[in-house]
Amino acid sequence: MAPTRLRLTLRRVNELVGQVVCSRSVHCEEGGRRAVDQLGPNALGESLEPGRTNNCYLGLLLPPPPAGELEAGTVLVVAPAALLHPRVPQPSGSLTYELLSGHPEREPGELVFMADMTIELRAWPQDTWAKLGVDPNQVAQSVIGCWQDGEVSGLQVDDLSFEEARSLTRPAMTYVRGQLRGRLTARLGRVHRRWLHPTSGRRPDDRFL
Repeated sequence: MAPTRLRLTLRRVNELVGQVVCSRSVHCEEGGRRAVDQLGPNALGESLEPGRTNNCYLGLLLPPPPAGELEAGTVLVVAPAALLHPRVPQPSGSLTYELLSGHPEREPGELVFMADMTIELRAWPQDTWAKLGVDPNQVAQSVIGCWQDGEVSGLQVDDLSFEEARSLTRPAMTYVRGQLRGRLTARLGRVHRRWLHPTSGRRPDDRFL
């Protein structure tokens, strides 16, 4: 693996580890802003518990650069708390946070994409983003903008194929997205282990994301 290189900007430090870029910056805090269960029970009588699984991850497809190649894509991975940042439209951000962190089947360390939550939402009476009054693309772009400005932390993962990138915008492409999830989860695990190592340079009060 290529040695770790550091690239400093005024607002954030990027640690380049292979094809994964880890941004360490200001974390948005959840204190006093925890979402309540706004969706109610689903068809099985299950209710969301916002914040129950705060150690899962949200994967967002980054827009390609002006000269980007169509066959490649990039994902930004953030913590659920990024959805509660003041620059993210509310209550859209808190509703997305509620589904992401409070789903009864959500597991620690799970990587979730917006397309996954589009499918999960179908179990609730308000079974589409439109019925909730949420524009998931607007929420995603707001979080990405916060990351680009160094206001939230994220992991940038490159080298998605065209099909993998397309699966993040098409809920029906569950198989391709599942394969991508497994591959990216393994890479996240490797980066996390490097981050935990005493030589990583992390501070005692740092969080991975």
